[in-house]
Amino acid sequence: MLIPYIKMQAQGNDFVILNRLSIKYPSLDFPALAKSICKRKLSVGADGLVILDASVLADAKMTIFNADGSQAQMCGSALRCITSILHKKFDRDEFIIETDSGVKSGKVITEGGIESIEVLLGKVTLLGEKEIDSFTGGWMEVGNSHFVVFRESLSDKPHLRYGSYLEYHEAFDEPVNVMFARKISAGEIELVIWERGCGATLACGTGATATVAYGIARQGLDKKVKVNMPGGYVYVRFDPETMDYALCGSVSEISYGEYLWKASEPI
Repeated sequence: MLIPYIKMQAQGNDFVILNRLSIKYPSLDFPALAKSICKRKLSVGADGLVILDASVLADAKMTIFNADGSQAQMCGSALRCITSILHKKFDRDEFIIETDSGVKSGKVITEGGIESIEVLLGKVTLLGEKEIDSFTGGWMEVGNSHFVVFRESLSDKPHLRYGSYLEYHEAFDEPVNVMFARKISAGEIELVIWERGCGATLACGTGATATVAYGIARQGLDKKVKVNMPGGYVYVRFDPETMDYALCGSVSEISYGEYLWKASEPI
């Protein structure tokens, strides 16, 4: 079976996208497809599979599957990629997008000839603070769950050493994304990432947002923060009047193609 796809990235957080607004696809087992098509070196390779569909509630609907086949409720990087696709398809700058964590908005911003995508992720909730072994951090909810730990240094690559352990820790009622951050100044942080169902990734939009929210509460961060991640940087902005968080950064298309998939292949 040949499956047409678009591959996009946002600060190195990369996705295989099936645009079902433009192409009719047969019935597909998306968890199995995600495991197959997202394999690094053996396949197209990506952090996740994103399905773009029509919606009765919004301009479009986004559904996300992690590389391990599990379904994700929300992804800020993928939401920005989808906003870019809609912008090119409909020649508009602002969109409403249905997700599994509610309806979100996205818009295209062009300044000095440089295009970036801003998405409104809404409110971020501090579910509680956890002390796990030597780690103290915030358990944050921003459509999905994150455990955020601020440290003086990230040179020992803590996401690689402890990410998997914390992802499945019994302190949480479900697996979490794990963020390790370092404060550079009130307006800038460094972040390394271990994503649920993906492992180490170059960026995470909701993770950046959750980290800034926890940093505003506990580290004295400003209302607009530059977040430096291994794959690039984004800006997270907090509106104290609405209590909403916005995420802004660039995205790009990597490739188009057709994936030859045998649904019965080993996964």
